[in-house]
Amino acid sequence: MKKICVFDTSYVTDNLGDQIIMESVMKHLRQMFPEGFFTGIPTHDYPSSISMAALKQSDFAFVGGTNMLSSHWLWYHQWKLRPTQLRHAGHPVLMGVGWHKYQGTPDWFTRKIYSVLLNRNVSHSVRDKYTFEKLRDAGIANVTYTGCPTMWDLTPEHVSSIPAKKSRNVFFTLTGYLKNPDSDREFVRRLEANYEKLFFWPQMYEDLAYLRAISQARYLVVEPSISGARNVFTGGDVDYVGMRLHCGVLALQAGVRSLILEVDNRATEIAKNTRLPTAKRDAFDQIEQWINKPSPVSLDIPTKDILAWKSQFIDSAGPR
Repeated sequence: MKKICVFDTSYVTDNLGDQIIMESVMKHLRQMFPEGFFTGIPTHDYPSSISMAALKQSDFAFVGGTNMLSSHWLWYHQWKLRPTQLRHAGHPVLMGVGWHKYQGTPDWFTRKIYSVLLNRNVSHSVRDKYTFEKLRDAGIANVTYTGCPTMWDLTPEHVSSIPAKKSRNVFFTLTGYLKNPDSDREFVRRLEANYEKLFFWPQMYEDLAYLRAISQARYLVVEPSISGARNVFTGGDVDYVGMRLHCGVLALQAGVRSLILEVDNRATEIAKNTRLPTAKRDAFDQIEQWINKPSPVSLDIPTKDILAWKSQFIDSAGPR
């Protein structure tokens, strides 16, 4: 039985997208280590002495998804580790991790941190080719592009069952921390004009207040939980159109037609690599065309690379 620590991005955050990511991360880790004993370590808060002791005793430590890597550690590091903890953090392995925004070349200090922190003996998994190149720039050559773990089960058989034609109702999201009131107001108006019912899911705490501030549209608020979203998706006759990347992928997992509106580098880069259906947030004519024109889903998932990355841990004695 392997002792495995998982740097969990869904702790100490109100972003439900991290829960969507970690659900898939844990599903695939369970497949890789069916008898593994897992301990979660928060990434959004500095690890305690108890967490550090668990990392020291672990056979492997994995980092679950999200865009936590950056070019300038001293200026911004979403992954909370103190300099004194870097060599004792279990030599973690990245699993579907992405890069924080479009940035320049990683600086010397950041390159040094990644060289000390990250596992040198196995390949790391990243969710887009932009992150792949950034890590190579940082001196980390043992990297595999796998896409995001949330998309690993979106097989051709699965996506072929997703409806191509418009549904009667729409499930939508906004991004309250990246506001564009005029554009987002028009986006909601277009949804009202094209669908009978609107379902709004607040993926983060401030999203609902933002919607109420910019629009008088009639909508139903969906319980802010993954199960709440899934209940609407599985109820049938609903499309997803929204600014939350992983909610859109959750919709695809549930067999729901989905269009993700790009608000930063994450959806943009993943779409480049996988043909994930996306549009710019203010490309209203394109959005309406997608709504009303049949749009079959066809994804490019790097299945062979995913299997190769996962297979390196089979019968492994540990990362040291």
